[in-house]
Amino acid sequence: MMPGKSHGWSALGTAALALELACRLAPSEPEPAPLQRTVAPVRADAPNGSRPTIPDEELIDQDGRRVHFYSDLIRGKRVLVNAIFTRCQATCPVQGGVLAGMQEILGERLGRDVHLVTVSLDPTYDTPSRMKEFGARHGARPGWTLVTGDEQAVSTVLKAMDLYAAKPAEHTPMAAIGNEPTGVWMKALNLTAPIELVRKIDYVASLEPFGSPEAVR
Repeated sequence: MMPGKSHGWSALGTAALALELACRLAPSEPEPAPLQRTVAPVRADAPNGSRPTIPDEELIDQDGRRVHFYSDLIRGKRVLVNAIFTRCQATCPVQGGVLAGMQEILGERLGRDVHLVTVSLDPTYDTPSRMKEFGARHGARPGWTLVTGDEQAVSTVLKAMDLYAAKPAEHTPMAAIGNEPTGVWMKALNLTAPIELVRKIDYVASLEPFGSPEAVR
C-alpha cells in the first residue's frame, strides 16, 4: 500500500529530526575521504586484487521474500548498505531518518538509479515483520530493502561489507556505498545529512572502474 499524505509528512518530520541530530553529531563534513576501494576481502579464486568479494547469501526481506544479497540486491546497482537492529534506541532511529531523507532527495531515482539496503545486526530477534515495522516508521518505499535471515548468513554479509558488530549495541553507524558495475566502494558515516550521502553515491559513481570487469558472486 502506498503511504498517504499524512504518512509522507511523518517521514519528512522523521528526516528533519534525524538531520538535526546528525548535524549535532557531525556539524560539518569535509569533501569525501580518500576512497576505500575494497569493502570486502578478495575471493581466493579471483585474480589477486581485482574486485571486492560480495557474498551471495540467502536472506529474507521485509515482505518475507527470499533474496540473495549479491545477485538480487547489489549486482549491477549503485547502492548504500547500512546496518541496524530494531531494538536500538540510539543511532538506529537516526539512521532510519537519514535514509528517509535520502528518499526525499532521490525521488524517482530511488529503486532505479540508487538502491538502499538495510541489514539487521540482530537477526535472531529481527524478524521480517519487525524489519518491515522499522521501515514503515521511516516511510520506506520501493528501492529501500530491509533484510534479516539466518544468523550465519547475516554475519557473513555484515563482515564482508565491514559493518559487523559482535554485539549489536556496539556497532558503528557506518554505511558502505558502492557502484557495483565498476567495483568502486567507500565507507561513510551514516549519521550525516542525507544530501551528503547522496553526493557520496554520485561521487562513487563518477569514478573510474576498479580492477578487471568480470563479475564476482
